[in-house]
Amino acid sequence: MSIIAVDIKEYISSGIIESYVLGIATEEEVSILDCVRNKHPEVEAAIREAEILLEDTAFLQAAVPPAELRETIWASIEQQDNHKPTEASVSTVSTEENTEATAVTSAAPNRRVIQFSPLAIAATALLVCSVGYNAYLYQQRTATDAAMAQIETKNKSSELLLADAYKSLDMLQNPAVSMISLAGVETNPQLSAVVFWNKEESQVYLMADKLPNAPEGKQYQLWALLDGQPIDAGVVPLEKGDVMHAMKSISNAQAFAITLEDKGGSPTPNLAELRVIGQI
Repeated sequence: MSIIAVDIKEYISSGIIESYVLGIATEEEVSILDCVRNKHPEVEAAIREAEILLEDTAFLQAAVPPAELRETIWASIEQQDNHKPTEASVSTVSTEENTEATAVTSAAPNRRVIQFSPLAIAATALLVCSVGYNAYLYQQRTATDAAMAQIETKNKSSELLLADAYKSLDMLQNPAVSMISLAGVETNPQLSAVVFWNKEESQVYLMADKLPNAPEGKQYQLWALLDGQPIDAGVVPLEKGDVMHAMKSISNAQAFAITLEDKGGSPTPNLAELRVIGQI
């Protein structure tokens, strides 16, 4: 057996996909990922999502303030200066306004009109735009830093996951390890499981991905059989997934079997709930 089956959800969340998209995954990691993505559409979809996220991040990092912003503001200033009334026209208009104002002095109070310099208006607009744009860049940079921190955390988790996978691979390549196929009993012929047993070191590993999820309140339990007597080899985790589980140490056995027991396991097997069995 050359490929170790893993829990797909755990594999996706491990960070290996982010490492692959960033181009920092090792050749072995890429080889494993290529094999997994061909068999699991959800892994392929996760890779596409990571690639899109990387493209969006690169776009945000490359964003710069609009180059035409300053030119537009200064052009507006020059346009206002060009349309500024001449002294002569101002004088004429002022005389006419003073005449009209004299006629209605008793009807309306004097009003003070405050005029701002076009340069001050432009400077204020430029300042507001600059502050707003810098705030936008800060928010985007903060989001990017958070995403990179999450990727780094996932990478560490991926390293631990791969270390466990390589350890299991070394175990399987050990000539002292025997592979025992457990076939479904007459009432459940479609079921199967595989036990890997290193008799020299009493190590037992179980691959139970072909068993359906246990009903509520129930749990699968592995048994070693010796001279017709059952030996508890441990319960299968409820979230079994597609992973190989390390079970209890067994130094001697003639067969292995799995029964469905109450959650937490039982000191003795319920033979009425026997699911699979295999001789050594």
